[in-house]
Amino acid sequence: MKSDYWLRLERKVKFGECDSAGVIHFHNLLDWAHQSWEESIEKYGISSMDIFPSITNKIDRALPIINCEANFYAPIELGCNLDISIKPTKINNHLFKVETIFICKSKKVAQVNIVHCAIDIKTKKKIDLPQSLELWIEASNLENKIMEC
Repeated sequence: MKSDYWLRLERKVKFGECDSAGVIHFHNLLDWAHQSWEESIEKYGISSMDIFPSITNKIDRALPIINCEANFYAPIELGCNLDISIKPTKINNHLFKVETIFICKSKKVAQVNIVHCAIDIKTKKKIDLPQSLELWIEASNLENKIMEC
C-alpha cells in the first residue's frame, strides 16, 4: 500500500448527482471535496468524532468554512471514475486550506479550495488547530515534498 493512501481517493459519478444532460450539478463538487477531506483524515487515523462537534461528544471547537471556490475545467459526466487528490496546507495557527483536485481519464476536470478556521464554539474566537489535524497536514505535506524530489 502506498504511504500516501489517505491523500488519494476515488468515486464514480452517479445518476442522481447529474442534471438531465448527464453532467454533475455544480454543488456536488463542493460536497465531494468536503467528503474527501473527511475520508482522508479517517484513513489517516483521526476519528471524525475527534474533529467535528456533535451532540454526542464534548468538543469545544468548530472548523467552519470561511472561504471556498470551485473551478471546472471540463464537464464531469455520469459514470466518470474520478481520481481525487487532497493537498492540505496550514495557513497559520488557526487556518488551513484543503485543495482537492479531480481527475477523469488522466485529465484535470475540476479543483476545489476550501479554507477552514478553528474557533471556540462558545466564544466564537479563533483558536489553534487541533494537534491531530496539524499532524495530518504535516504528514500530507511531507509526502508531497518527497514526491517532488
